[in-house]
Amino acid sequence: MSTTVSIPYGNAAVGLEVPSGKLVDCVLPGAAEPPEGPETLVRRALARPVGTPALRQLAGRASSALAEGAPSAVIVVDDPTRCVPSAVLVDEIIQELAAGGLGPDRVVVVVATGLHRPARADELAEILGRWNGLVRIENHDAARPDALREVGVTRLGTEISVNSTFLDADLKILTGDVEFHQFCGYGGGAKSVYPGLADAESIRRNHSRMDLEGTGPGLLDGNPVRDEIEDVARMVGVDFLLTVVLSPRAEIVAAFAGDVGQAFREGCREVDRLYRATLPRPADLAIVSPGGWPRDASLYQAQKAIESGLRVLGPGGRILLFAECREGSGSAEFERWMETATGPGDILRRIQEGFVMGGHKAYQIARAVSRAPVHVFSELPADAVASWFLRPVRGLAEVDELIRASESIVVLPQAPMTLASTLAASAAGSGR
Repeated sequence: MSTTVSIPYGNAAVGLEVPSGKLVDCVLPGAAEPPEGPETLVRRALARPVGTPALRQLAGRASSALAEGAPSAVIVVDDPTRCVPSAVLVDEIIQELAAGGLGPDRVVVVVATGLHRPARADELAEILGRWNGLVRIENHDAARPDALREVGVTRLGTEISVNSTFLDADLKILTGDVEFHQFCGYGGGAKSVYPGLADAESIRRNHSRMDLEGTGPGLLDGNPVRDEIEDVARMVGVDFLLTVVLSPRAEIVAAFAGDVGQAFREGCREVDRLYRATLPRPADLAIVSPGGWPRDASLYQAQKAIESGLRVLGPGGRILLFAECREGSGSAEFERWMETATGPGDILRRIQEGFVMGGHKAYQIARAVSRAPVHVFSELPADAVASWFLRPVRGLAEVDELIRASESIVVLPQAPMTLASTLAASAAGSGR
């Protein structure tokens, strides 16, 4: 007897037959369908903010103290590599601001790109929705010193500069979603400012701390990277956060608003409720997917699923990653590191000598394959996959062989979104 499992892959899915006696668990997110429409959920959150007055009240206070012609409010949104339905959030916020006397002509939307590429014109239009052409929007540029201003030094010694448009606003509003993050504990909240709106060097330093004690998915209190991020939010004076929790189809299933720390933590609790899972025993094969397009657009993004799979493996276990990777590796720097490495150990050594963005993905993959073999079912050229110390899977027949050779199997169809661990790991208090 077998169980059919559906593995997201690009814009479609791959169906696999897994013998029921071998299947430890297929970990699916707890949020299958939104309880109400997205506008209803967002409006309810805006009407009941935690730790702050309502946004329209904040808008009224800000509009009475504006210098003529100055932008009165900045709304920060995620870049297009995230699946957040920003148009819904922007629309509801602009309506709230207008109700407080602050019109759309005094609003600027800033895309928190970090070191990602800028949003294209069509993507900017999608972010603005019906406000396209009516509200100014700009991409953050971490490499433009003239568009940044120093704000101070963090507890970890980072000298940080932040987007000037954001700093000059009378009302600073963040948006985004809450989800598990590989080393920040949870993505979202103050992370929109740092690294989202920071200078390039401080962003590199943020990522270089991914292995500090206390970092890891689902770790919040005492996480040094998250603590530093929230320090920066206090330094720049964030006024309001609107954050959402998403389903696997990027539908809003919960929304929280208000103080940047309190609303974010409410979102974290909801993510824990919906997406944490404890397994009865480890597996010797973890079948993982980032969740399909756009999360599997490149290996750079899909790598996060590998990390999730490692958490559920027993000794001698293996990872099988399904990721279409229609955009290839996603990083020329990653490829350069891989092509010049003599082996995984060489990359582990080199990252300690000098942290480089793109090279850090090579490091994460080298670290993973040092712990377990990683097989990859993708559209990537097999010779490229092999040169990156991964094992190319050339068809479903090879997938079936891996399944037959395994005694216990865990399936994570939405691996980065879910945080699965075994009973032994949970009892030991492991967060990595």
